[in-house]
Amino acid sequence: MPKYSGEPVSLDRTVASTNQGETHRRKARLLIADDEPRLLMSLCSILQHRGFEVDAAKDGHTACRQAESFVYDLIILNLRMPGKSGFEVMSWLRDKGLNPSIIIISGFSDFHTVRRAFRLGASDFLRKPYDVDELIQSVNSQLQPEPSLIPSDQKLEQLFQLAFDQLPDPIFALDKRMRMSFLNHRAEQLLGSHRADLVGRPFTYLVHDDDLPKASRLFDDTKTLGSARQELKLRFRGVGKGYKECEINIVFPFERSEIAQSTELAHVPTSARVFGSIRDVTERKQTLALMEFRASHDALTGLPNRTLFLDRLALAVSQAARSEQQLAVLFIDLNDFKHVNDTFGHNVGDELLRNVAARLKMSLREGDTLSRYGGDEFTVLLPSIEGPQDASVVADKLLQSLSTPMKLENDSVRILVKVCIGIALYPEDGADTKELLNSADKAMYRIKEHRLSTYSFFNRKHK
Repeated sequence: MPKYSGEPVSLDRTVASTNQGETHRRKARLLIADDEPRLLMSLCSILQHRGFEVDAAKDGHTACRQAESFVYDLIILNLRMPGKSGFEVMSWLRDKGLNPSIIIISGFSDFHTVRRAFRLGASDFLRKPYDVDELIQSVNSQLQPEPSLIPSDQKLEQLFQLAFDQLPDPIFALDKRMRMSFLNHRAEQLLGSHRADLVGRPFTYLVHDDDLPKASRLFDDTKTLGSARQELKLRFRGVGKGYKECEINIVFPFERSEIAQSTELAHVPTSARVFGSIRDVTERKQTLALMEFRASHDALTGLPNRTLFLDRLALAVSQAARSEQQLAVLFIDLNDFKHVNDTFGHNVGDELLRNVAARLKMSLREGDTLSRYGGDEFTVLLPSIEGPQDASVVADKLLQSLSTPMKLENDSVRILVKVCIGIALYPEDGADTKELLNSADKAMYRIKEHRLSTYSFFNRKHK
């Protein structure tokens, strides 16, 4: 149901009509077309109470029959109706040479819907649920337009600004030099800037430096394809300055000559060459990134999990094969971890694993990969090594990082962690991921029974 304050609105209920050189006044005749019976009856009653002569149409076909039988000064039209849509009704009116003023009321107010409605001849666009007083004022302005000295281009700019301000998405328009000619209120809120500070600036003023090349390609694609879509980082200049991840949709830049010659473009402001919408996808991208991280990382330690490690190892093997380089895989197992869990509980066990992960990670290069392979097992990928001596250096660092006791449970528990490390080298110890991991695992198990912190290379004769 529409919102209605019940307060009277000042309104002249008659329109001027010329007959044989004489001017007289008559009641304005309105047609309301909407497929929602309660809304239709309510709006008819309100407008009749205001002194209008009102007819109702429950669908598009009925609206066309009524418009063919009677002369209407104004049609209030819903876009989504059974049989014949509001768009089809407007096309039919134009084909028949009928040109009443048209006010659109619709629950669908995305950029393309509004643009199409104005192209087909709409005079105003109100989004459901609308304010009835505002609708009546719009009716009044259509029936009794006040004379104005404002140039028609400016009037159209104001009309678009009014319509776009009602849309839920940020909307902008650019002139032929790709400078912002107007933005709606939602764009102001999204970007944290006032319109006055943005109008006249190039669109690239909004774009983060990292994405300037992508913005350039966006406009190139638009000129070629007529429309384009791109995700860009847009600067946010409000409180907590930074940037927002946004999806930009833009449509073909109109030429002034096209606007002048085309009846479909008659309502397009001639200063606007590109129309676009902005959708804030920051939260969506953060959610996707979090989901991807959780799918590829261990929840306890934050390290890459087995799946991600195997992917990186497969890629490293492929690159090593092409460049004829070596790499190493280290398999690390904690000694007596089950005893820790049984003695101190799983909370201490989890804290121990987190501390082990942190110490091991600090001993590696930026390009190395440490993963929690499962339980109390960790794996390390060392890409692009010169030979076994590099793997030995890293293994010594890993053992040294665990050489001092760990303080757990607020320093109430101290545990000295001992680990066994098995090392396999590519290509001599394995030609693929499975064979390399099996070799490193076997090398680790050969020394595990001694329960010492040490490492061992795979030796094929022990297979």
